[in-house]
Amino acid sequence: MKAVLASVKPEWWEKILSGEKTLEIRKSAPQNKDGRAFRWPLIVLVYVSGTGAVQGEFTCPGWVQTNLLEMLVFGSGVKLEDLQAYAKGGSLYGWLVEKPKKYYIPHTLEDFGVKKPPMSWQYVDIPF
Repeated sequence: MKAVLASVKPEWWEKILSGEKTLEIRKSAPQNKDGRAFRWPLIVLVYVSGTGAVQGEFTCPGWVQTNLLEMLVFGSGVKLEDLQAYAKGGSLYGWLVEKPKKYYIPHTLEDFGVKKPPMSWQYVDIPF
């Protein structure tokens, strides 16, 4: 099964788990090779930066893309100034976050055939 492995800072992971963060902000979103949208919903595996492990997952039923960054502030918890600095005048994607789940036992990157954490995100196969 195809999934996405995303690197997330510890403080954002806690906000995702608490339900406070319902949008994960990225500069891109999963797409098929022909440029069409990836098949949704998809599983996003969460590698928590600095822990060396995949700590959990969430379901992503889709995304929004906008250059009206004010629309992304509420669900993401990211300040408008920080969104503007990250976007550098362009648009951003808000990945919808649903059903976050923390793993009882974290997984290693190697469990997903990955040797190093992604800078942002990458496709992986879920072997189990």
